[in-house]
Amino acid sequence: MKTALNRPALPEGWFYPEDAATAAHLHAELLLELTAGHLLFGCVVKPFAYRHGSDDVLFQHQSSPRFTVVHLTWIGKPEIDAKHPTVEYDGTFEGFVAEEERRYGLKPPAA
Repeated sequence: MKTALNRPALPEGWFYPEDAATAAHLHAELLLELTAGHLLFGCVVKPFAYRHGSDDVLFQHQSSPRFTVVHLTWIGKPEIDAKHPTVEYDGTFEGFVAEEERRYGLKPPAA
């Protein structure tokens, strides 16, 4: 199912950034937290969606059809090691939707 803006429907609890400022804020925090060796270090990504009430953000890779969910810590500085911020998922958008349903029972709204 596609949304009104021709974007794919997100699992329950996930939302597209409301505006460019929100997306920029999420991206800036990711860049602050990343250290060398992290899965996303040096990757060109943009915030695609975020989970309401959580620090999980779905980033879309710009060089491939790949998506990564990262659990930001909001410490505003580089993390303690390359395992943080924690990667919760890495793969296709369809795989992300399936993983949300498998792990949390969250599905996109019915058409």
